[in-house]
Amino acid sequence: MRRLSAICALSAAFSAAVAQELPARLDSIGVPAEMVMHWRVRPHEQGKCTWGIVWNVVSSGCFDGAEITLHDARYDDALGREAAELRVYSVRDGIIASENITQFAPASSMRDGGGSLRLRVSRGSARAVLEAGYGKPEISLPVSLGTGRRVGRYAQCKADTLRDELRVESLPEPVYARFESVGSLRSHLAASDDANEAEWVYYDRDTDPRRLSLGGEYRFATVSDGSGGYDIVLVAGSDWPALRIKGRLRPTGFIGQYDLEWLDASGEPMGPDCSALITDASLLTLRFPLYGGSVRYRRAVATD
Repeated sequence: MRRLSAICALSAAFSAAVAQELPARLDSIGVPAEMVMHWRVRPHEQGKCTWGIVWNVVSSGCFDGAEITLHDARYDDALGREAAELRVYSVRDGIIASENITQFAPASSMRDGGGSLRLRVSRGSARAVLEAGYGKPEISLPVSLGTGRRVGRYAQCKADTLRDELRVESLPEPVYARFESVGSLRSHLAASDDANEAEWVYYDRDTDPRRLSLGGEYRFATVSDGSGGYDIVLVAGSDWPALRIKGRLRPTGFIGQYDLEWLDASGEPMGPDCSALITDASLLTLRFPLYGGSVRYRRAVATD
């Protein structure tokens, strides 16, 4: 979200057109693992009608959107097919920064059966899909969907709402350590008298690559949570940003033994029975028994 916010602070250079106003109702989607937003409308009249959806809403001057315009019924073609268009656009700094318009003829009458705009995300997919049409998608386009933002829908004509659906299965929101920078984190570690507060680098593994693989060459720190456990804070080697919490070590009552909560690439815990062992404050072993493996990290030194 921070990256999009920065983009929205820049002056838009593509167009001076005034942007579509945001709908009065907006819904937050958090960090969607799966999502379907479906807006289906049946116009009342024979004249021009427009309805749309918005997503990636940061503010009234920064969002993305798509809308269907059903043209005046007098412009139906010789076969009686309605003339429609899909407009996909971006708003930056309160004006239209980009837009793409696709003309199409619905498979059946939208004035009788309605027309749909659908934004969906499938679990594990890197991008969202925007679909438009009468029934089955007649236009399908990949779009970017940010996390922690809002979505909404609107109609610019009198119409019946045939479907207004928003289903979201969200992942946990990212959690970051309290430090302002990696430098301040390292200063904290250098001054700490807790031997288990340290920075760690990869040492070796005992894994079946078909069942367990590393998401990166992780470099992380263990920082006391004040309750006998430790937060695992990313320093480098991941697609996630530095200082995001990758997991937690929770005390068990046994010296050096911890229950491990490790977050996978989607931000969800990897499951039960994970554990960790810190040996002589110099070797950290992460165990994933349900995945048949373990990974060891050694305490980082100045030459790393």
